[in-house]
Amino acid sequence: MDVMNPSTRRHAASKTLYRWQSASLESHLHGLVPQWEGKALEITTEVLGANASFVNYVRHHRLQDPCTGQPVEIVEKSIRKVALVSSQEARFHRADGMLAGSTNFQYPACLGVIETPWESLIFTEFVRGMPPRMHAIAKQLALGITELESLSNDYLVSQPLAKTPLYWSMDFFRPWFLLRPRFNFARCLPALAQLGLEDERFASLAERFKAFLPLTRDMAAKARRSPRCISHMDYLRKNLFVDNGQLHLIDWSEVKVGRIGFDGGAYLGSLFRRKEMKVFLTAQAEFIEAYRAALPERFDVEQALGNLRYVFLLTALFHCLRPETVAEYREGDRMPLLLEKYTYLLGLLDKG
Repeated sequence: MDVMNPSTRRHAASKTLYRWQSASLESHLHGLVPQWEGKALEITTEVLGANASFVNYVRHHRLQDPCTGQPVEIVEKSIRKVALVSSQEARFHRADGMLAGSTNFQYPACLGVIETPWESLIFTEFVRGMPPRMHAIAKQLALGITELESLSNDYLVSQPLAKTPLYWSMDFFRPWFLLRPRFNFARCLPALAQLGLEDERFASLAERFKAFLPLTRDMAAKARRSPRCISHMDYLRKNLFVDNGQLHLIDWSEVKVGRIGFDGGAYLGSLFRRKEMKVFLTAQAEFIEAYRAALPERFDVEQALGNLRYVFLLTALFHCLRPETVAEYREGDRMPLLLEKYTYLLGLLDKG
């Protein structure tokens, strides 16, 4: 019996348990997998690294299924609550069937979610595989992202009105997301102005980058009116694994109700931050070509690409303008590359 397969689990339709007091890991697993009830579990645990906001810990548990004797590997993530509000990652995992039928991405099966007044505990399958070279999987990511956007858009559109507040609170355009530093590149402009005083190659650039403020506001207004979908928003090498040719996507700590195109912008923004310009431009062209071809006809492809450019700009501007990035390029004697990236970004102003 595969405990990670929802069809084999015998608990209620909801995979969420609510508990009002502390309990042991063994007790949690007995509650999530009823066929294990009353059976001893021999568990070994390894602590995994975690740097997302509000994450208390991430643990990797190994045990034998007491019914079959087969090895089972589970990841437990604890996310602390603020004012008793469940995290958006927990809410995503509680949405049964949202991404059912995915073929381009594989997702870790979710054993269940345990909600207490002070934390959300998420139990998922442990995924093994090799992390990919991010620029080399542009086409594969384009197919996976269009599938993710299409399936989740169908799901959100089909939800009853009673669930509207739940998904409204996860929407990208809520203030608690928009006020985060990574979406506010303007706070980096004073440091860029100071850099211009120290290095004449960067003189006056801060004033020129101010032109992105009205541009991104206009792009945001257009994006608000476009189709909603679930957006992963965190396409980093640590969150992707290749196993037998299949691409596995993990870690939904940044998940939001975004818009068609947002995930492509997040991927390209991350790639722009980390790669040389030649590598980035080649991957960007491959991604956009594949994304255009794969996006279902019911979506406006130009609108989706506009949304992609919006999130790309938010991500690329913040990460390239922040003082920490400038310091990294200085220490690595790579200031010409940083100037090349600034020149590329400023060139996008003419394209709108």
